Amino acid sequence: MTKRVPFHVRPWLAALTVAVLVVGLAAAPLVTLARLTDSDSSTHSFTTDTLDPPTNVNATGGATIGLSWTATGDTYATGYEVRRSTTSGSGYALINTVTPRAATSTADSPSAGTYYYVLRSYFQNWRSVDSNEASATVPGASTDTGQKPCVTTAADTGGDGDGYETSPGSLCANDSVFGTDANTGTNARSASCANAANDRHRFQGFAFGLPGSVSSVSGIEIRIDEALNNNGGTSNLCVELSWDGGTNWTAAQTVTLSGAAEATYFFGGTADTWGHTWTASQLSTGNFRVRVMDATSQSTKDYKMDYLAARVVYVP
Repeated sequence: MTKRVPFHVRPWLAALTVAVLVVGLAAAPLVTLARLTDSDSSTHSFTTDTLDPPTNVNATGGATIGLSWTATGDTYATGYEVRRSTTSGSGYALINTVTPRAATSTADSPSAGTYYYVLRSYFQNWRSVDSNEASATVPGASTDTGQKPCVTTAADTGGDGDGYETSPGSLCANDSVFGTDANTGTNARSASCANAANDRHRFQGFAFGLPGSVSSVSGIEIRIDEALNNNGGTSNLCVELSWDGGTNWTAAQTVTLSGAAEATYFFGGTADTWGHTWTASQLSTGNFRVRVMDATSQSTKDYKMDYLAARVVYVP
């Protein structure tokens, strides 16, 4: 059975229904079907770099060692690390840093010996690879062998081909007994050391007594006690040295004889290496040779030699 609402209640019920609907709508969340999307993009890029070492590293020896180089091309570099070793190719230890990047030289003052150097560029905690290696030597105190006489002699080619033909065995003793090159050379003789027509003589067997280790040779001095039969014209002595038994020779050094009487003449000296870098083995009795040429502008000239000796100045 259906009950009817009295007529006088209906307006109030209608109002209540509207209120309930309004309250319901206010409490419900708003809903939308719209959707927004965004896509981020970047145009930045990243590059890598290698910190380059300096180039053309060079070392110059002496009382101190001077180092020079060409600066790294990486302008952001702070400076350079200088590394040193007593062994070529390994064992480098940091001994100094040099700033700024534009610097291209420094110096080191180690004790006597030979040293090997490399440089690295650096920036903060970043280090380059090693540069090329350079080496130099700080010499120690030098010593010398004293004058050591020759032991044997022999005529060399040139001129008459007989060198000091009279008493050549006396040339290695300081005893005032002369070996004589009589009427030296040929008619084509001259005072020039380059003239192949001049007489020549070899000297060898010098017992220098060098130690097994020689750091460097700083000079070689040759002493000759010589006389002439007369003082006419120009008379020269020319001296060459060999380091390989006479295959190769240094350039000749020349002294003009001052008179006919016996006098002592010196060639080279304590700081003269004759344009050659010598080793201990090249100064052995088997390798070291002295060659003397008698060069005169006058015919009938007799050269008379009393003594020839050699002295080596070296750093052990």
